[in-house]
This record gives sequence, C-alpha cells and structure tokens, in this order.
Amino acid sequence: MNRQPPGYAVITDNYGGVTEADTYHCCHCQRLIHVRPGSGTQRGYCMNCNAITCGQPWCVECRPFMRKIEEMENRHRLRMVMERGYDR
Repeated sequence: MNRQPPGYAVITDNYGGVTEADTYHCCHCQRLIHVRPGSGTQRGYCMNCNAITCGQPWCVECRPFMRKIEEMENRHRLRMVMERGYDR
C-alpha cells in the first residue's frame, strides 16, 4: 500500500538553506512528524486509530487526541459545578 503523507513542510533557515519534508500528525498527541527516510527514527502505529504515532512513550497507549480534549472539557465542567456548589 502506497499512502501519500497528508502534509508537506518547507523550512528555511537564516542563511537561505531550505529543508523540505513530508509530514504526518501523531494520532494521539497531534505532534508534527517530519518523514526522513533512512533516519532510523522509530515510530509507532496504532491499530485502533489506524494511524501513525510519534513513537514517544506517552503515545503508546491508545488515547486519541479528541478523547483527551473531551476529558479536559469534562474536568472543567466538574470544576465549575463544584465551585458553584461551594458558594451556596
């Protein structure tokens, strides 16, 4: 299967040098990954999300990014309810 990367980056430095790379986002933390064939960098793959991960230890467990955002929103709602309850 030949999948095309969803992104492309062009990076220029102060001296006029240009670096180009295909990019992916980690499905668990949204970290931008520059594809460098032959670099030896280990990446992961989540079978539940069917997508590439960044390979960091905190992204081994399947916790999709949207689930993390929903958990943050739920904690915020709970905190707001608790603060209102203490004001009574």
